[in-house]
Amino acid sequence: MVSCGDGPVGIIAGGQDLPFEVINALHASGRPYFIFGIVGEADARIESHPHHWIKWGEIGLLFKLIEQNALSELLCIGSIRSRPDFSNIRLDLGAMKALPAILRIMAAGGDEGVLQGVAGFFEKRGVRLVSVPEVAPGLVVGPDLSVGNKAAEANESDIALAARAAGLIGALDAGQGVVVAAGRILAMEGPEGTDQMLARVLQIRQEKRARWNEGKQGVLLKRARPGQDLRFDMPTVGPRTIENAHKAGLAGIVCAEGEVLCANRAQSLEMARAAGLFLVSRKLEDFSL
Repeated sequence: MVSCGDGPVGIIAGGQDLPFEVINALHASGRPYFIFGIVGEADARIESHPHHWIKWGEIGLLFKLIEQNALSELLCIGSIRSRPDFSNIRLDLGAMKALPAILRIMAAGGDEGVLQGVAGFFEKRGVRLVSVPEVAPGLVVGPDLSVGNKAAEANESDIALAARAAGLIGALDAGQGVVVAAGRILAMEGPEGTDQMLARVLQIRQEKRARWNEGKQGVLLKRARPGQDLRFDMPTVGPRTIENAHKAGLAGIVCAEGEVLCANRAQSLEMARAAGLFLVSRKLEDFSL
């Protein structure tokens, strides 16, 4: 899927490296961009690019800058360390005017409902939210992710169970990851995120609360929630995922083809090889979900 626009794209940037990988992809394609760096989240490296810092609640300023820079498409990318504390947010005049709409969105319940409301909020104001696959398709995991394929084949039954389990929790608008070892589901991702889920798996292993063979065992599977809007919170693996999976003693990581981003791909692949982990992609339709 490719973005239907060729004009400048706005980037609402959170933390870590993914915003810069998108920026590099846009630069390589010759498409202009403008970055809105979230204060307290985005990396200071955005200051070497066209940008403006914005705080939570500065909705009026955001739309003023969108108009000034002739932006009709907007991408949200990057990590958010913690959800904003709405009791401490200072709303600007634009946010105050939009407050009834904002409250309706927050009352929608469930991540997917809230995010759909956010998309509608922008679209009613002439701004289309776009996904990473539309503007930087090279960041999306495809069939070529294949570090340690033979090791992955030896864990195919665990991969199949993880795929089914991830589909079930995703259908409940929950997490995007599952860990399975020796035919047993060890952890399902919730609001804590993948890193904390892997920390729980490490604790389970250290406390011998599950059957473990000697050496590496178990798989982490990452996928989008069924029907998930990929404009928001697209599942991601990267160097930190590799590191934490290695610490937890897992044999490898499986990414759903077309549904997961691989951050710092060259580094991630090298780390997986060095750690003896497989890092592969799978088509989820190959499993009985």
